[in-house]
Amino acid sequence: MKEDQLREDQRREALARKELEASGEETLPPSAAPRAEEPAPRMEQPAPRMEQPAPRAEQPVRAEPKIDSKVLLESAGLVMIETDRARVPAAAPAQEEPQHLGRPRRERQKTVTQDEPLQQVETTRK
Repeated sequence: MKEDQLREDQRREALARKELEASGEETLPPSAAPRAEEPAPRMEQPAPRMEQPAPRAEQPVRAEPKIDSKVLLESAGLVMIETDRARVPAAAPAQEEPQHLGRPRRERQKTVTQDEPLQQVETTRK
């Protein structure tokens, strides 16, 4: 509501300026022009509006040109080929285990756990 009022005031001021310029009178700068005292803006919350949507106007349907794809393709020297899905065989099921290429991994020996206590060995010569 405030925006509409502001726009209306701006429109009136612009019309007044044009009329004054057309009559040949000198205009004062906007800061020096006398203004009517405006009431202080109120800090009220506007009531929620229950606006009904405006009825939509039916847009005219544009008549799209009919294009025959077979004629268009034949004029370009192309042929359209369609596949009948009923005659296509079903896709082969995927193999569960892929074939291993290259040499097989070597099997490592399992480490043997020792039950005896460890001994400290000196490796430096004295």
